[in-house]
Amino acid sequence: MPVPAPDYELGLFFDLSPDLLCIAGFDGYFKRLNPSFERVLGYSGEELTSRPFLEFVHADDVERARDVFIHLATGEDVIGFECRLVCVDGSLRRFEWNTRTLPHLGVLYGIARDVTVRSALAEEQAALRRVAVLVAQQPSPGEVFTAVTQAVGLLLDADLAVLHVFLGHGTATPIASWSGDGPTLPIGTPFPLDGDNLAARIFETGAPARMHSYDEAWEREATDLARSLRVRSAVGAPILVEGKLWGALMAATRRIEPWAENAETRIAAFTELVATAIANAESRETLAELADEQAALRRVATMVAQGASPQDLFESVAEEVGRLLPVGSATMGRYEPDGTVTTVASWSTTEAAFPTGGRWPTEGTNVAWMVLQTGQAARLDDFSAATDPIGVAARESGIKSAVGSPIVVEGHLWGVMTATSAEGPMPPGTEARLASFTELVATAIANAESSAEIAASRRRIVAASDDARRRIVRDLHDGAQQRLVHTVITLKLAQQALAKGAENGPLLVQEAVGNAERATHELRELAHGILPSVLTRGGLPAGVRALASRMPVPVEVAIPADRLPAPVEATAYFVVAEALTNVAKHAGAASAAVAARVEDGTLRIEVRDDGVGGARPDGSGLRGLWDRLAALDGRLKIESPVDGGTLVAATIPIRTSAIER
Repeated sequence: MPVPAPDYELGLFFDLSPDLLCIAGFDGYFKRLNPSFERVLGYSGEELTSRPFLEFVHADDVERARDVFIHLATGEDVIGFECRLVCVDGSLRRFEWNTRTLPHLGVLYGIARDVTVRSALAEEQAALRRVAVLVAQQPSPGEVFTAVTQAVGLLLDADLAVLHVFLGHGTATPIASWSGDGPTLPIGTPFPLDGDNLAARIFETGAPARMHSYDEAWEREATDLARSLRVRSAVGAPILVEGKLWGALMAATRRIEPWAENAETRIAAFTELVATAIANAESRETLAELADEQAALRRVATMVAQGASPQDLFESVAEEVGRLLPVGSATMGRYEPDGTVTTVASWSTTEAAFPTGGRWPTEGTNVAWMVLQTGQAARLDDFSAATDPIGVAARESGIKSAVGSPIVVEGHLWGVMTATSAEGPMPPGTEARLASFTELVATAIANAESSAEIAASRRRIVAASDDARRRIVRDLHDGAQQRLVHTVITLKLAQQALAKGAENGPLLVQEAVGNAERATHELRELAHGILPSVLTRGGLPAGVRALASRMPVPVEVAIPADRLPAPVEATAYFVVAEALTNVAKHAGAASAAVAARVEDGTLRIEVRDDGVGGARPDGSGLRGLWDRLAALDGRLKIESPVDGGTLVAATIPIRTSAIER
């Protein structure tokens, strides 16, 4: 086989090279080109050689290319020069040039390698690094949104780029917009997601999407705004923050040619940085909110610990809630027995819709009624149908949303803490944040009521002691004391009679003994009135059976025989005595039962009857039981539904400091 001539091999290498090879003259025209020029750029060989080669260079790179050409004309070789060439379809390709010049021949040799993909990747990585650095510096989210939107627009060579947020109202709202040349989407103007547009597709699927002007959906759904911007196609990717769809980043172009196949992937790389920035910002905001909330709670807790008056505390809590949460007003209400609610504290950025001291019927379209019915936190975002006084007042004052949290004091619904907004629905989690304050309020109320009850109990105990002391003094004076005085006088008379030998001496002695015996009996009866001897001798079972024996209805008794500390037995005895007295006087019962047991160091005693019910817990007798039990850290519970009988239940700790004292 003949060996090819060297010129043949060189020509074959020239023609088959995938890189662009050329010989150009210093007159600015190509002299010879290999076929790769036609394949890559799309022009014919005749057109490429008939026009100055600078005409194929992108306008932005012409000046740099001209400077390089001047250096070549002086005999300097150029290595690694990059510029963009415009293809026949208007697209751009980036090439890296290495040249060798031969000035004495008036020509230069050049090889150009297509580095479009490599350059795009480098630009993308550089853009991502810039944005990542920005995110790491923890700027405001708005700065990140603007930087990302611009970076995507430039990287994809788009005419328009926009970042949308999905606010949950069926709309997409632009919060950052960029344009290479021309108008941009207006920031803050919501667009509906009810059609088949790009944002709607991303919102519905949570996945990247693209649309082109020749799509049927584009022709059908294109808005006047899209037509005014003259965009022909758009591509976008979702922004997912901690797994939840937050918004979308999109780019649009006026060019006819389609987007690159990896356009969605390239946008997605930036949406991840946006998501990180948003998560960081939300985390910082959450931490700041938590710090503010804890500071507010500490201030309220300090007031509770210092025993501040309930009214001062109520007003402080309303103000703390109003300043901490994004609300227009904060109100605290107390539920009344007649079903109304009284405003005990109110804070508002404007004139208060529910001023302190106002009293409102609760039934209707309002959170006070919802909380009263359920005992749970409640939320209401629409007052348009309200006809009740609270709902109407809320609507007329511009309130659009309200959240209420119950105030539960020792297991009983005491009131409601309400926060309202005139802007729209309250943020998620508002209920939980309100609950943190209502728990402190409940503690303060319980403390205040306990202190007031203790003070009232002490006053009642002192008054009862004074009454008992006066009664004992009166009984002693009118009874035993008079008989003892009479005894002494009679004995003196008997002494005188016996000394004189009078016959009535023995009779006087007998009379004095009778008076002394009657005085002893009256003293015994008086002592029994204070504490029955059957109780002191036989314990609680004997004392209760003695009470049951005097009842007009049968009473079943089930009490363990073990002896208990004297204060416990006495208090339990008086609980049973008062309860059975009420059964006899008021219950209209056919039977009753007394039961007691000891569990976990506590005596639990119950008195039940099958009477008419409806007992009043605030009666003087039952109030006295409260006082007796409180002295031993005990508790009293009364259940007395109408026509449902009555239960009086008491718990008394057996080992307490009160008993030990």
